[in-house]
Amino acid sequence: MRIHIERIDTRHTVDEQALRRLIARILKAENCCRYDLTLVFTDSGHLRRLNRRFRRIDRVTDVISFAMQEGAGRFPHQRNLGDIYISLPRAWRQARDYRTAFGDEVFRLVAHGLLHLLGYDHLRPAQASRMRLREERYLYG
Repeated sequence: MRIHIERIDTRHTVDEQALRRLIARILKAENCCRYDLTLVFTDSGHLRRLNRRFRRIDRVTDVISFAMQEGAGRFPHQRNLGDIYISLPRAWRQARDYRTAFGDEVFRLVAHGLLHLLGYDHLRPAQASRMRLREERYLYG
């Protein structure tokens, strides 16, 4: 498993080693250790452009995931699980609004984005509940 981290927004610092451990823990628990992924830390304008172009939603979002395959295991020859883009300014603002640490908010967004790559979604209430329980399990034990 390889985790490539790209930092387009360099104004905010993140604990990359702790994030790698979180990602590895989630992939192991989901039986997906053989997959690689890319994590991109960027700004809100970038996420808005991605959201507009690929989802046809013209507003900023905090995290957006692009799966190379929908749910792990569908393409056994494919090693790249996908890409997760996170807006660090948006994470900073949400951490302030939720009265939590910036690092904790980034961890939440990474877990959320990774679960999307693994096929989880939150379009319906039952899906949202299942995904939220997974996030909490991976973040808080």
